Amino acid sequence: MTAQWILLGFLPIVAGIALLQSRRLSALIGMGLFSFLLAAAYLLMHAPDVAITEATIGAALVTAIYVLAIRRTGRLIVVADEVPGLMAREGDRITGLEYEILAGFAREIGLDLTVRFVPMRRIHWLLSHGEADLGAGGLISSAPPTGVRATPPHLETGLFSYSAAEVSDENEETAHPAHPDYEGYFVDLADHGRHQMLPSVVHSLDLARVLALSRRGIDLEGLTRRDGTFAYGFLVSENRQEIARDYANYLQRLRSSGRLDAMIRRYVV
Repeated sequence: MTAQWILLGFLPIVAGIALLQSRRLSALIGMGLFSFLLAAAYLLMHAPDVAITEATIGAALVTAIYVLAIRRTGRLIVVADEVPGLMAREGDRITGLEYEILAGFAREIGLDLTVRFVPMRRIHWLLSHGEADLGAGGLISSAPPTGVRATPPHLETGLFSYSAAEVSDENEETAHPAHPDYEGYFVDLADHGRHQMLPSVVHSLDLARVLALSRRGIDLEGLTRRDGTFAYGFLVSENRQEIARDYANYLQRLRSSGRLDAMIRRYVV
């Protein structure tokens, strides 16, 4: 009888812990433990048939189905280009301002952050086809293409263009787009820079990439800063409106609390 009352006392505690979990997987584990304790309580109350049903259906089958269901939805999938200072691999870990912002956002909404590094040209396609939730890696948050939307900006930047060739006013936007316009990985830019081929593969570069290339000793002669105001932001699939809204609120709290400025000083200044 004592064991029965102990189990019954544990049930609301375990249920409360499960309800308070921010991560879905942790909540599911708590739910499975609740069903297991409930099955044990049924057994002590001399209802073995109900106990077996609760253990097999509640603790095992239902929990397994939910785990399978959240394998995709329990992750925040980010596709990104690699940009030193913003989103970069260092050994087996990822560092940078944008990674820290996204890692904190994922924790807040109870999702596991998954970052996939892809060529720049693939980011828009993956977002518009629903293969990822957010795009990152030094993206200028203005005039996003069809199928994606821009989040509020988190860091001001500059945009630089090669000015060797004269372009007419009507062709200026095509020749000097308002975003980095190379198609591969950041390491491709470095390789082209070492072979003095940058002007042949890119028209526009943002400040973070310019600084990263300069630190590698790459000659950027002919690259001039463009007039205008530019800023880094993330891109989000139009099908992820809830994520876009939650992120905008999270960024506002980061900014108002001063934590965003602290992150910027740690990685950029």
